[in-house]
Amino acid sequence: MLGLGVLAGATAGPAATAGLAADASGIFTGRLADGTLCDQLWSVPLLYKNEANPWLEELALQGHLQTQYAAGSNAAGSFSTAHLPESSTWDDLDVRRFRVGLRARALGNWKLQSLFDIYPDCEPRIYKGIAETYISYAPGDAFTASVGKAELKFTREQEVATAEYLPFERSQLVNQFYGGELTGAWIAGKGIAGGWLYGLGVFSNQRDDEWTHFHGGAITLAKVGYNYTRGSGFDLAHAQVHYLHNSAPGYRDNSGDLASPMFSDCIAISNDLTKGKFSLATELFWGDGTKGQADVFGCTAMPSYFLLEKLQLVTTFQLAGSPQPNGICLPARYEALAPDTGDKRGDAYFAGYAGLNYYLYGHKLKVMTGAKFSHLAGGSGGGNYDGWTWLAGARTAF
Repeated sequence: MLGLGVLAGATAGPAATAGLAADASGIFTGRLADGTLCDQLWSVPLLYKNEANPWLEELALQGHLQTQYAAGSNAAGSFSTAHLPESSTWDDLDVRRFRVGLRARALGNWKLQSLFDIYPDCEPRIYKGIAETYISYAPGDAFTASVGKAELKFTREQEVATAEYLPFERSQLVNQFYGGELTGAWIAGKGIAGGWLYGLGVFSNQRDDEWTHFHGGAITLAKVGYNYTRGSGFDLAHAQVHYLHNSAPGYRDNSGDLASPMFSDCIAISNDLTKGKFSLATELFWGDGTKGQADVFGCTAMPSYFLLEKLQLVTTFQLAGSPQPNGICLPARYEALAPDTGDKRGDAYFAGYAGLNYYLYGHKLKVMTGAKFSHLAGGSGGGNYDGWTWLAGARTAF
């Protein structure tokens, strides 16, 4: 009965074992959380938790389900999520993310994080690929070392968990820089000398649903930031600089794999401010294009405000440009579904979004709606675009 021994504390005597059992919670112990119905429901995936257990502090199931509907139009016609592939939808509903996995904390300083993508209709099979699976050694906030597969967290927007991101989609340049879920090793720390943070990682740039074979190049990501909340007058004040280098831009191992981004060097500078009900996140971007990809630059601003305790107004503004024609891509998720968009590339892009988020149970259960205006200018192949997109959806995480 090794498993039960670990949960109870295999090396502990009778008195210590009784103490561990008294402190334990989770489904394996028959104890749900106290509080509201939502508190109890969201405690069901917690299998076991006991901070006093020297072997296993926590074991839990976890998952994300994000569904949304989008409909839009431009001068040439209309489009909606009904035009997306059936493999990523429930009827006309876009299943943006469907993931399940496991998390654990054990032996004091070790953590396991795993999430797996699931096909919406469980066809042609249930399992789609590895979203992330890695182990971490974390003796304290100042140092964490991790190895495995995870989403490349370049830019402040990518650092925000998908379940906690305020609008429906990340900005256009962030998606153009997106490196995917990659295999690598990284270290990070925060709270150093009053507020400094850092991060440094090296990843294979091969994008694959499974583990990489390390046939391509490498992506190096470095970060430095400072939390200057103290003395600022804000509830939160936080700035960061990210630098990314890709040794083999555009690398693609197999025809079915996505290509690595076409930029050799990228920089992102961000600042976050929160005061009471108001928050403002801003970010500047630059990317050094290669292999036919032009250089790009841009900025974003995301002001948000809580109108009521659970109702939040979310707005975003983004501007992207390129000194050469066709350096900017039209966002592929929805706008590119519109008819007659030409080559879908230009030299300038602007978008504005305004929406409402209602938090039924924080970011663990929320409903969202909003509208976005997009404008793409330039492009030698008729890539000009002006259009509106309306979105509505629900997101849950446990």
